[in-house]
Amino acid sequence: MIERRHQVFVSSTYVDLVEERSEVMQALLELECMPAGMELFPAATDSQWEWIKRVIDESDYYLVVIGGRYGSISKETGLSYTEMEYRYAVERGKPVIGFIHDSPDTIPSKFSEQQPQKIKKLSSFKELVQTRLCKFYSSPADLGAKVSRSITQLKKQHPKPGWVRADILEGLASSDEVLQLKKENEELKQRISTYGLEAPRGAELLASGEDPVEVAFVYTREILNPETGRFRKGGEESSTTTLTWDQIFRKLGPELLAGSSNYWHPSRGIAYLIEGAVTPKLSKTAPNDRFTQFKVYTSSTDTIMLQFRALKLVELDEEKNWQITPYGDNYLTSLLGVKKGKRKPGSK
Repeated sequence: MIERRHQVFVSSTYVDLVEERSEVMQALLELECMPAGMELFPAATDSQWEWIKRVIDESDYYLVVIGGRYGSISKETGLSYTEMEYRYAVERGKPVIGFIHDSPDTIPSKFSEQQPQKIKKLSSFKELVQTRLCKFYSSPADLGAKVSRSITQLKKQHPKPGWVRADILEGLASSDEVLQLKKENEELKQRISTYGLEAPRGAELLASGEDPVEVAFVYTREILNPETGRFRKGGEESSTTTLTWDQIFRKLGPELLAGSSNYWHPSRGIAYLIEGAVTPKLSKTAPNDRFTQFKVYTSSTDTIMLQFRALKLVELDEEKNWQITPYGDNYLTSLLGVKKGKRKPGSK
């Protein structure tokens, strides 16, 4: 069996996390991993950024430790170098794990941010890190123990080729082990090519597809005056109706493919569906009235979007705008694609 070592890029602020970094270093060395990043860049600058990215590219895994400081901020991006490193690792598809201090109030003030702007940025960064694999630590020793367990688990869940001594590879040029390496490489390439295109684990336990979802909404009833032939507003009325998850995603999915912005809101598309489904029923009970200004309750909209997020159909981008995921794109295509034996759009 070829002995291989994995390189782990460790990102953190510097002065305030000396003990923590020491524990992380010790834990990684005991796991026969190669730490990178901690001592190489004690004071990162924009001029060093290209070199930092190269080291991240060459690393197998990425680890970030967050204490009470946000760190030095880049003039070009307005983000700390620690956050820039984290975002770059995610962008490059590196398996990432974050460790956040579980009691920030106990951190000495000299190791905590005092500027409101940096405090806000630190809070936002913590929220970002918690959207992926993340654990909390209470002390340097606790951090070291959790790093040991977490990296071992991460290596099992996301196997990487690691680094092998060149002289060992030279002696195995024609061996069966090299053939096995090639096979593993092809398998990894296949997994990468299909990453994000399959339903997430546990999706079968969540409501989805043609399962019903109750949506609460309000609308305005306009009552016809038979004498004048004009309508007058009769006030807002609230109600609920039942749609399916696929029915809603068929409507919102194409809008997300076009790209959402701060001006896009899912409630509009859902209200459009409700209006189409409910108006005929309301017209039967009051044929002379008009029904307008359909609006969906925020609670219903939030429930729907969070469910889609749990199903990995949508996600929030860096600006907190909704966007469709690769799996959501694939799923939407299967919903809207014309099946064999079905009429094509526009055919007679």
